Amino acid sequence: MDQCTLYEQILGLPSPWFVSGVELDKDQGEVVVQVCLDRSAKLDCPRCGHACPGYDSRERRWRHLDTCQFRTQVVAQVP
Repeated sequence: MDQCTLYEQILGLPSPWFVSGVELDKDQGEVVVQVCLDRSAKLDCPRCGHACPGYDSRERRWRHLDTCQFRTQVVAQVP
């Protein structure tokens, strides 16, 4: 099992979300988990509920439970 698959299972990410990378910064004592959305995924409109393509996003960061002694940050471009 690779580190991306491991973090997908730890975070319980549903499809179409997936972990694209995991970076360890020993100097900062931090693990950064990059989460991405499958570009072909259709998203539901929050107003009408119909499926539609996403067209803009912004980066968000969340603090997750520590990974061993390292602070864990989850980073994603959220539609």
